[in-house]
Amino acid sequence: MRRRVTSGALEMLGCGPRMSRLLMAPTTKIVGPMSALENGTSERFRSTSSISSYSELARERSKTVTSFYNQSAIDASAEKASVRLTPATMLYAGKSPDGQHILSSAKYLHKELPVRIAHRIKGFRSLPFIIGCNPTILQVHELYIRAYHMLSDFPAIKDQETEARYSKLIQQLLDDHKDVVTMLAEGFRECRKHIQDEGLVRNFLDTTLTSRLGIRMLATHHLALHEENPDFVGIICRRLSPKKIIEKWVDFARRLCEHQYGNSPRVRINGHVAARFPFIPLPLDYILPELLKNAMRISDRGGGIPHSILEKVMDYHFSTAEESAQNPRMSNLFNNITNSGNQSGPMHG
Repeated sequence: MRRRVTSGALEMLGCGPRMSRLLMAPTTKIVGPMSALENGTSERFRSTSSISSYSELARERSKTVTSFYNQSAIDASAEKASVRLTPATMLYAGKSPDGQHILSSAKYLHKELPVRIAHRIKGFRSLPFIIGCNPTILQVHELYIRAYHMLSDFPAIKDQETEARYSKLIQQLLDDHKDVVTMLAEGFRECRKHIQDEGLVRNFLDTTLTSRLGIRMLATHHLALHEENPDFVGIICRRLSPKKIIEKWVDFARRLCEHQYGNSPRVRINGHVAARFPFIPLPLDYILPELLKNAMRISDRGGGIPHSILEKVMDYHFSTAEESAQNPRMSNLFNNITNSGNQSGPMHG
């Protein structure tokens, strides 16, 4: 009864059910007699490894929960301006035989990533209360808080051994955050009926997704610096061929189109087809397949956007893809990303 009252009191203080569960989480785990018998042991015992791992999880949860109320470090980082790197700067930093270019990159990320992530945490705190409390959006918020502490608590990078551990952490965080776009889409889709200001959602998602792309590109670039590829400096291709990368995604989109509709249009590439120049292929790998899929799905002849929908095209809740039979308002980018629309398919979204 006392636990129920305490949990209710926490919720009244604005913690919400998720926060209440975190604050009320036990810190130890006792393994009783039945568990001991199942393991062939006659005595009652405590699982040392279980206690250790569970306590570590509890401490991490406690730190995350505390960060919702005591965010002085995050606030201080959020007030700092991010230090931008241009592709030209990244390219001309080049490679050094002794690996100093990798150490320099790691030192830059060590200072820069906590600042950029703090900016995103500040963005989550600016969301309307009813949206920020959505369990899925709150989960993403917690991911960013956890990442901030893991990165800001990492010791100064002075040698290759420390850099190797830092690179391992970067890879871990990239993996942990790989589903953030899908989770955000799901969370905002769940909050759809509570969203009154489309501009607020658009600004939040524009900033968050752009920042996320920038963070992932910087992290991926650093990890790629370890690879031996004479045509690349990190993620920058020294001599990218637009024709070759377009041909790769044309083949991909045509195969999808044939699978979906039974046939596909031919694609002809004109222009300076022999051109080569330094460029980052990663954004093209997102953009080109979507452009080609959309064009093949509607037999696009470049007719442009109808004036009647021009004001809606930048709205995350708007799509010209096949509408859901149940609720036309919900056939949008969010459904396409989460594959939750009745007719969402591989040729859009």
